[in-house]
Amino acid sequence: MAPIHDEHKRRHDAALRIQRFWRAHHDDSPEKAFITTDVRLNDFKLHASLTAARHSAAAGDNSPKARWRRAIVLASRLRDANPMLEQNGVQDESALQKILETQHWLELVDGKHRYGSNLKFYHKVWREEDTTENFFKWLDHGGGKSLSLDECSREQLESEKIIYLSTEQRLKYLIEIDPNGRLCWAKNHELVDTTPGRWKDSGGEGIVPDETSFRDSLFRSESSTSADSAALDTAATHYAGPRGKTKLTREFRKRFTLRGVVDRLLRKTVRKNTWIYCSDKHFNIFIGIKHTGTFQHSSLLAGGVVTSAGLITVHMGVISTLSPLSGHYRTSIEHFHKFVEVLEERGVDMSKARISKAELALWGVEHIKKMQKTKRRLVEEGKEGLNKLVERVPWKQEILEGRPAQVQSRK
Repeated sequence: MAPIHDEHKRRHDAALRIQRFWRAHHDDSPEKAFITTDVRLNDFKLHASLTAARHSAAAGDNSPKARWRRAIVLASRLRDANPMLEQNGVQDESALQKILETQHWLELVDGKHRYGSNLKFYHKVWREEDTTENFFKWLDHGGGKSLSLDECSREQLESEKIIYLSTEQRLKYLIEIDPNGRLCWAKNHELVDTTPGRWKDSGGEGIVPDETSFRDSLFRSESSTSADSAALDTAATHYAGPRGKTKLTREFRKRFTLRGVVDRLLRKTVRKNTWIYCSDKHFNIFIGIKHTGTFQHSSLLAGGVVTSAGLITVHMGVISTLSPLSGHYRTSIEHFHKFVEVLEERGVDMSKARISKAELALWGVEHIKKMQKTKRRLVEEGKEGLNKLVERVPWKQEILEGRPAQVQSRK
């Protein structure tokens, strides 16, 4: 039996050597295709400029010229993050784009990329402080350096840092479409599959097989499960907002307020095995596994602009579900519809795709918001009209404002 085993091993080793030789001489990876010397140089210049801008802010250089220079540098992070992929995607200058939600700009600007949903609590305190220090200098070196809040402890603030992919790392999450309309990883041409328990993120180096055994996941202790549940609830609270103090308050907010509807949907996005997607300015698609406080929508494009962002599930390359939910970008239904339209134009197999009910909910929220804006406008116009009318009719003015005091009382 031993000789047969040795022969099998020799053949296996020989096959591996042939594969390595083939890959070394036939490298069609996206890194080789897109990462040119100019791309690397531009990436280096951008990071150097950002570092210099942060050091300038930390040193307290708040002259108008320095602040203007920092604003230009930081705004560059919001531009197209993938100019080298322009020809690889779709050219549509009319496509709507979306930048990060305002609260997550703090995360983008922060050199450590601490989670924006945590930073906002400290930013609120800073705004109420009597200090001339900029926010990050105050937070790390000034009056706020020892501050720890009930809403978000200092330990949580410092431990939850969002990975912002570099240009080269991002290509490991890039998706290509095969001739059958299936989604594949551009890095190795393997079919995308989001089946639970099979994959994990490698910390910025792409999606890799999860070696954790199925048995380990089955025999987790109840305490571990409870801890996971508590952690998810905490993550949901920081991501979507507090639930409310009483059951009645929670139910009312959840079902009958605009924010409650969106928050209820966003809470579902902190569950395990949540896969996210972003499409860049040219509708190049990037997919990853969400991990609240570490890897989120802002990770994929390093805080750059998107044309769509949401949730996705895929079975053997075929899209199963799509949802337009993203707390970092909060793209509109119009963004989402355009993204689906582009997928169909590119020949993506949508035969099994189910569009999440989140689309309908967001559609309702957006239209209610429009109605509220219209209502506010009409109310303001009505007030202006009423004021003009009152000014022309003295007795109506007296009804609303009261009669002027008499100079002399009657005898």
